[in-house]
Amino acid sequence: MLQKNILFVLFLSVLGLAGHEVKAQLKRKVLFLGNSYTGVNNLPQLVRDVALSAGDTLVFDSHTPGGYRLIDHHNDLISQSKIMNGGWDYVVIQGQSQEPITISSQFNSAGSALHTKIKQYNPCAVTVPYMTWGRKNGDASNCASFPVMCTYQGMDTTLRARYLSLTKFINGEVSPVSVVWNYLRQNHPSIDLYQADESHPSAAGSYAAACCFYAMLLKKDPTLITFSFGLSPANASIIRNAAKLKVFDSLQLWNFKKLPVANIQYEVGPGTNELLFQSVSLGVNQTTLWHFGDGDSSTSAYAAHSYAANGTYTVTLTTTNCDLQGLHTNMTDTVIQFCNHTPTVYSQQPMLCAYDTLWTQAADSFQWLAYGVPIPVTSQFLANYNQYAISGFSVVSTVNGCSEMSRTFTGMYQGSGYYFDAAGVGNPCFGDTIPFVVLHINGSLPGSENIFWYKNDTLLPFMTHQDTLLISGPGKYNCQVINPVSNCPLDTTFFQLEVTCATLGFEDRREDLGWSVYPNPASETITLQFKSGFSSGQVQIFDVMGRIARELEAQASMEIPIADLPGGLYYIRQKNSRQPVLRFVKY
Repeated sequence: MLQKNILFVLFLSVLGLAGHEVKAQLKRKVLFLGNSYTGVNNLPQLVRDVALSAGDTLVFDSHTPGGYRLIDHHNDLISQSKIMNGGWDYVVIQGQSQEPITISSQFNSAGSALHTKIKQYNPCAVTVPYMTWGRKNGDASNCASFPVMCTYQGMDTTLRARYLSLTKFINGEVSPVSVVWNYLRQNHPSIDLYQADESHPSAAGSYAAACCFYAMLLKKDPTLITFSFGLSPANASIIRNAAKLKVFDSLQLWNFKKLPVANIQYEVGPGTNELLFQSVSLGVNQTTLWHFGDGDSSTSAYAAHSYAANGTYTVTLTTTNCDLQGLHTNMTDTVIQFCNHTPTVYSQQPMLCAYDTLWTQAADSFQWLAYGVPIPVTSQFLANYNQYAISGFSVVSTVNGCSEMSRTFTGMYQGSGYYFDAAGVGNPCFGDTIPFVVLHINGSLPGSENIFWYKNDTLLPFMTHQDTLLISGPGKYNCQVINPVSNCPLDTTFFQLEVTCATLGFEDRREDLGWSVYPNPASETITLQFKSGFSSGQVQIFDVMGRIARELEAQASMEIPIADLPGGLYYIRQKNSRQPVLRFVKY
């Protein structure tokens, strides 16, 4: 009987050992770089203790000086030394509690630089930003400058967004501690997560962080944890279940690692048989290896390579990255040809104008591209180029079965530079005269411009070269300004006005103007008053010849002296504004 009992006990022991092995013991090496939020209650040791209670091992090191920001860790020799020791599976980075909001751009740039240094010495390590929480009742000291910090909810939500943004950018994993805290605050407010300063974590707050880190670093259910850190069994259980619900059950929400992508872009360089290659990573952190097909290679994401002779070459791009799951690889290739012909893209005129045609030398077939993307043009000529893009055109031409790409055409549109504003008259009708102001981007008019008026697409010969339009009845009026001696004489600047009223019984189309000028007429000063649509920018006054008489910075209400101006009609416009042109008379 005794022998049977011994065997039964041994059997139970084997079952118990087997059950312990089912937990799949894990070992992780983690470096914690933070400040007092990490140092209080010795969070790294606490994460180790909860992991050990679940049968797992955490080997850690830490550096947590009070008030440290991410930029401080990037520059700190101790932090650098610990990173350079290498062999880490995870490196946890935690910014100063207000840093992601008060100096958000530095938070992002320093976090990215710190991640780059981590990957330099730990290629397969995962960087884990530690998402901290809003203060218990907001941050009164920063409320005036940063209103989102006036309340816990505003501060907590903004911190969460900033940590998520950084994690996405570095392709890392985030430990969403603030999400667990928020859940506990809403559903179990009796558990106080804060110390008396309403900022640093209490024992319960650090325990919640430790359970969150266990779920993220070990990828295991935190309800396996048996260590309670001195908390009541009930509160410890609530916190573990909160970490399971918000973290372990949704691990994919907090993982922003990306597999490598292999995407080749290239253009022809200035040298003989030279190509400029780019590995388009789409925001993925990865290494790059080019094989150019002639025995040479490169590890640069941007690589220039020249081929010694014409021929056909297969270019291969291999990209890699790694994490705890191992090495990840992607690969693609493309065929490059250098032929006896070398295509070139030309424009019709010395200067590129709107509606121009681009062309290349004769060949057997053609394929045009805009910024490297094929467009539906397969002839020698690319007519009306600007329907596809403003520049960046190239062509692949084929002769005797050999296809070669041209250099990218980088010419830019060189238009006439004219534009003009018509002075609003509210409701133009028969007998009214519409003035307008001809302008130029360089501020001067050469005097060679031609002005043509059309009514219902029919030229009005008696209005040619006039800077006013006489309304002869309802219809669609169109003005074109052309400079025959410009680089692009066929380019036009035009304005269209539709008149719907006749002499009697016409529809009232008057609209309220966003600004006004008074008195009008005036002799000494005028006042400009914005009623709506005010924006900063230059206010300009033109005479009837289109010359600038005044140029001032816009104000919501402004008094402008005009006593020195010659008598006559003037026009007022605001640059880069949709405000209609005003007119006034100086007497």
